[in-house]
Amino acid sequence: MAMSVVDRVSYIQQIWALRYFWFSLVRLDLDTRYRHSFFGIGWSLLRPMAMTAVFCVVFGKLFNLSLAEYAPHLIVGMTVWQFFTESLVVGCNTFTAGAAYIRQQQIPLAIFPLRTALATAFHSLIALGMAIGVSWFFKGSLDPVAMLSLIPAIVILFLLSWCLAIVSGFAFTHFPDTSHLLEIGLQVLFYATPILYPANSFASSRGHVTFVLEWNPLTSIIALVRVPIVEGTLPSMQQFGMSLAFLGVVATIALVLLRKLERNLVFWV
Repeated sequence: MAMSVVDRVSYIQQIWALRYFWFSLVRLDLDTRYRHSFFGIGWSLLRPMAMTAVFCVVFGKLFNLSLAEYAPHLIVGMTVWQFFTESLVVGCNTFTAGAAYIRQQQIPLAIFPLRTALATAFHSLIALGMAIGVSWFFKGSLDPVAMLSLIPAIVILFLLSWCLAIVSGFAFTHFPDTSHLLEIGLQVLFYATPILYPANSFASSRGHVTFVLEWNPLTSIIALVRVPIVEGTLPSMQQFGMSLAFLGVVATIALVLLRKLERNLVFWV
């Protein structure tokens, strides 16, 4: 039976009523992650910076791009990719990590993937700020109108992160090998997504590579963030449309899983 509009509103109200609970869970995750760490939150900056530096050295000359062109392109792509992968990989344990709370009382299970999405968003926003700084350093200025389009882009990314954590969380509780399969799948997807290389690198060739890039939803999702920062223009309606369509598909799957499996998940964690 499909969830009615009233049921959905009530469900969201329950989540909001428990906001202090999931805020405390997010704070606990951040405190635990950086406790006894010398660099602390700086690790959110060091990882994309280190990866960008390595890839710039290795692939910059391969694609015949200057550092000023390639570094902003790469670091923005790495930032969005990190947000996407952490939502899936960390999301695998989102319900098992909250098993103690799930067993004690009946609460909306979407709270636990929300916890994952918020913690992941915190790190990714820090990395995005650094990516904007790198782009400003090399470009000298950023278009303020184009930068405003980052607001809906970030909203789309956050909702996608939440839904992906729901899907991977349910999958992991029923099939623990999900995390291992994700590692393999994400490695393949990384090279099938224009992160290391510009999306138009294969424009002159018409084949399977071009087809994959055009229909890979992550191409459009990354463009929502990369185009305003790197190119100084607004993303196209096609890029927004494909991103929203992908979000709609993932959100539908997440809602169906919540509706079908929420009451029985306590027996799986």
